[in-house]
Amino acid sequence: MPEREMERSASGPLQGIRVLDFGAFLAGSYHATLMGDLGADVIKVEPLGGDPTRQVGPFIAGESRIFVGWNRNKRGLAVDLRTEAGLKVVYDLVQTADVVTTNFRPRAAKKLKVDYDTLAALNPQLIYSTSTGFGSKGPLSEKPAYDGILQSMGGIAKSNEATSGKVSVAAPVFIDIQTATLALGAVLAALFHRERTGEGQLVETSLLQGVMVVQPHAFCQALEKEEEGGAGAYPYKMFETEDGHIFVGATQDKFWRSLCLVLGLPALAEDSRYATIPERVERYKELAELIDPIMLQKKSVEWEALLEDAGVPCGAVRGAAEFFDHPQVAANDMDLVINHTTIGPMRVMGVPFHFGKSPGEIQRSAPLLGEHTKEILRELEYDDEQIEKLEREGAIAF
Repeated sequence: MPEREMERSASGPLQGIRVLDFGAFLAGSYHATLMGDLGADVIKVEPLGGDPTRQVGPFIAGESRIFVGWNRNKRGLAVDLRTEAGLKVVYDLVQTADVVTTNFRPRAAKKLKVDYDTLAALNPQLIYSTSTGFGSKGPLSEKPAYDGILQSMGGIAKSNEATSGKVSVAAPVFIDIQTATLALGAVLAALFHRERTGEGQLVETSLLQGVMVVQPHAFCQALEKEEEGGAGAYPYKMFETEDGHIFVGATQDKFWRSLCLVLGLPALAEDSRYATIPERVERYKELAELIDPIMLQKKSVEWEALLEDAGVPCGAVRGAAEFFDHPQVAANDMDLVINHTTIGPMRVMGVPFHFGKSPGEIQRSAPLLGEHTKEILRELEYDDEQIEKLEREGAIAF
């Protein structure tokens, strides 16, 4: 696992782009992290009490592991937007920025005077990205939201009943991540538009859109025709093994035949009743009666090795820590060691995009609260006396 020195000069395709990240928690802030991975100068603007994510455990040396994991490649500025002096600091920064990211509800952004119209008046070329729970209009526009709420409202929790036997939400906040990814793509497109036209613009996405995008098939309904056939494919499911579980995705006919041979069921591979995906889905219960007992006869990693040798898509169930140690993770440069200001050396995932000519990099670990306040203000040509005055007045913290 290669070690990276922190505070390196920026590299990546977004080098030279400045991002002001007002986001709290996850969806509203993580796409700024990804822009930092791509080389942008990201400044995390926090209230004096900090992003609430800093209070979510577990903790290492007093720092939230969740906050540290989601906020690398950022500099930290602590400022009170409710003060006139603090707001002026932000407005000075906005005039140097290319992108602003927020997840304020519409009324909150206006109340704090950092809404799009206000900031665009200061910097017409600004890309203003807002990621809300339900969008900026409609009856739920001011409703607070988290990942689990949209999993519950948007069909995910109900659909999990088919595979787990109970209504449940996934532990990873993948709707947050999907929303952040949507926002990243939209911001990059808006930057490209600005490159051609010189125009800044407002970019909006939401958890509502995120939960729909991860299951587009569920939001594709015929208005005049009835659906036919069972849902999904078989076997595309979790199997219980002698010591745990393994997921098998033998959806294509060629994979089905290979699976049957590995299971010692060559006749099943040639049985015309199960030759196609729809036929296997229709008869999945009788197939499960044949296959499930066989899967209990070997350990998960034994089945994984046999199925991989036969070319059948599969994956034994592992914990995140065990997966982190897999050699394939290191082969993709996703296992690195960086240094955090208070925690010291940490293993972290690498940059999740590879570029042949302009690779991104982890420039720095997640910032302490207000860690770079003085540095950023000095870049704005505030002198020490002005900085000390702002600190005495409670407008900033460092």
